[in-house]
Amino acid sequence: MEQPLILVVDDEPDVAQLLSLQLTMEKYRVQIAYDGPTAIEYVRSLTPDLIILDVMLPAMDGYETCRRIREFSNVPILMLTANIQDQQIVSGLDSGADDYVTKPYSPSQLLARVRALLRRIPPQRPIITAGEGLMVLDRQRRELKVKDKVIDLTPTEYQLLILLADSVGQVVPHEKLLGSIWGSGKESDHDSLKVYIWHLRRKLEDNPRQPKILLTEWGVGYRLAE
Repeated sequence: MEQPLILVVDDEPDVAQLLSLQLTMEKYRVQIAYDGPTAIEYVRSLTPDLIILDVMLPAMDGYETCRRIREFSNVPILMLTANIQDQQIVSGLDSGADDYVTKPYSPSQLLARVRALLRRIPPQRPIITAGEGLMVLDRQRRELKVKDKVIDLTPTEYQLLILLADSVGQVVPHEKLLGSIWGSGKESDHDSLKVYIWHLRRKLEDNPRQPKILLTEWGVGYRLAE
């Protein structure tokens, strides 16, 4: 199994690099962002398993960054704060953080908090099947097969299919799909979603106009047939 990916968000390069080194030594994969907007884009494109988020960031502070991420993702967030005042801790938790560590931090304590948060994540199925086995998605290889034929997907198509596959057999609402992929404010852009669903169906289905794998739940959303 691939090791968890941790997104480190800190505007001080020395701090970010040191934290990255500590995590890498524990065999975690690490991506660094130096500001809030970049962090948000990485959450969308890389889907990290955990975020370590500094409170003091330029332009968009850690609280706002956390709130923006919570609009489309439930990824565990560990906040770093240089202030131990109760109000700052409460503000972080109210913004959607799962835990916090104060600076200067003990590396062993921070790594223990990281392990605890990662244990809360339900294990992801590395291989997901749908449509009575007609579709097989291998998330470790980022490979899709339909009737044993490898199918190429664009990054957006892959993200959309992963969201549906993680809830195979269940309806995923339009708003969740739109918000997770295109961000806050796009939840009503159903036309864009329909275009990508059509592209996916052309790759998944024998007859895209009569789908058997990627199904529509009218007025609600879409689901992958079990």
